[in-house]
Amino acid sequence: MDAVNEIKNRADIVELISKYTVLTRSGKTMRGLCPFHSEKHGSFFVYPESGTWHCFGACASGGDVFSFIMKMEGLNFSEALERLAETYGVVLPSRSEASTHNEHRNELVAVNAAAALYFHDLLLNSPSAAKARAYLEKRGVNAGSIEDFQIGYALPDWQALKDHLNSAGYADDILVEVGLLGQADSGRLYDRFRHQIIFPISDARGKIAGFGARVLDDSQPKYLNSPETPLFSKSGALYGINLAAQTIRANDAAIIVEGYFDVIISHQFGFKNTIGSMGTAVNEQQVAIIKKLSPNLIIAFDADAAGEAATARCVSFENLLGREIKVVLAPPGKDPDDTIRANPSAWETSLGNALPIVDFVFDMAASKFDLRTARGKAGLTERLLPVVAEIKDPVRRGHYLAILAGKVGTSPSELQYSLSRQALLRSVGKSSTLPPHDSPSGLHGNACEDYLLAIILKHPSIVENQRIPDPEIFQSLENKEIIQLLLKYPGAESIRDKLDSFTRSRFDLIAGIHLDDKNVALKFQECCRRLEKEYLKTLLIKIQEAMKGNNSEGSADGSPELTEHISAIAGKLAELDAQDAIRRRAPKR
Repeated sequence: MDAVNEIKNRADIVELISKYTVLTRSGKTMRGLCPFHSEKHGSFFVYPESGTWHCFGACASGGDVFSFIMKMEGLNFSEALERLAETYGVVLPSRSEASTHNEHRNELVAVNAAAALYFHDLLLNSPSAAKARAYLEKRGVNAGSIEDFQIGYALPDWQALKDHLNSAGYADDILVEVGLLGQADSGRLYDRFRHQIIFPISDARGKIAGFGARVLDDSQPKYLNSPETPLFSKSGALYGINLAAQTIRANDAAIIVEGYFDVIISHQFGFKNTIGSMGTAVNEQQVAIIKKLSPNLIIAFDADAAGEAATARCVSFENLLGREIKVVLAPPGKDPDDTIRANPSAWETSLGNALPIVDFVFDMAASKFDLRTARGKAGLTERLLPVVAEIKDPVRRGHYLAILAGKVGTSPSELQYSLSRQALLRSVGKSSTLPPHDSPSGLHGNACEDYLLAIILKHPSIVENQRIPDPEIFQSLENKEIIQLLLKYPGAESIRDKLDSFTRSRFDLIAGIHLDDKNVALKFQECCRRLEKEYLKTLLIKIQEAMKGNNSEGSADGSPELTEHISAIAGKLAELDAQDAIRRRAPKR
């Protein structure tokens, strides 16, 4: 028996989850308030016999002891494995390999910490940093903020940091690996950051993963970040998260801004639940990090075209958060830090009056079309219907359809028909033209997951043209982790190095699967449908068990919330069956 299954066999899932929420007996199941979101009526069920759990409320997720502790504590699979192995007395193999990896990672963290300390000391004490100190004073950054954020300064010399860290015992290769040194075509090594203000970028645990820097003149680029390293990925980093996490939890809300100074000044004036995207568009990985702290998000980007566009791209993240995203804008021509320094009370009022993101997108779009003309109305409809389609909640979707209908002078039912027709054409229209294929018959459960992952691994371009299944439907936690990495790094062999030893074994098994390259896309679609159907059928059984548990006689109690889930699942299964029927009727080649 492998360690993962041994942990599952030893773990008492009811005992584990009861540490986080009160569970009461409900037939064969246990029921309680979901520990991941606020609710008045328990929609969280635990299934002791199968060692699984599921939330039928806002989370709409479930899994086993591993997925619970990962979601509850914000751990990755490897961290959850170690935590549960220690809890239930399971010895993990390949400890030496894991130990070597951890030791190297700790060395990278130590290098960054040493560099940050060096930069910070230079800012405070070096005569060469006078211009940097003056600039920070001009931007309103006080001594407390410089200390809290460990802001620093890099000398203009080409090898000042290199020489300092070499003398501290750090070799050049590790300085290159962590991104502190660059390498010229001639092979010469040089300090990546020179004559710049330095902003250490920490993860949620306070470990410095990388650095940001700002020039002190008019040279370009104005801002520079560490390159991608084993510790740092800009797409997965949030500036100030280490200082903001506690307040985000306490306030049950996060404010996300664009720049370093927006974050620093926000904290300085008491808005300590503020974090920064460092000038990049917010992405799903960052939103997932925020969700672990709070599902409530306020976006406060600059009031310019780029800020408006970046905000509009965040609409789809409402589905991930399960909450309505809010938007607040600084006055035109002002950054949030300018606005806060000028009038902190006004900024607090603006946050309290933040606009729902879809309202913001509607207002911005409407201002760009002449709604007195047919062309303007058609343009607005074309622009906003895809936004409405992103909204999963039927009540909110109907609300915004009605608003759009009012703006363009038509009925909500006409717009709903347009939405439904587009969806039908996308699903049925595409599938009806597909050629027949030899399906990967006989594959179910993990075997079907493995086959699907093998297709993505060996044909990475398929993710550009096909609907990728939600990792939630995968039964295997190892496979969930693999598909998340494959979607982030399609076909990249380097993802193997990002996996722990248990998941790496599964990856090697998948990589060794032989594929017939004929009709790969169709086989991919069939695997997706089969996995989704298996997931939905399992979920249906769980709902029925939960409903029976609410009735002492063992019959379903007709709970409206659970009944609605059953109806939605039945509809989706019927849709998948219809897609299968279309493919069976397609003429053979």
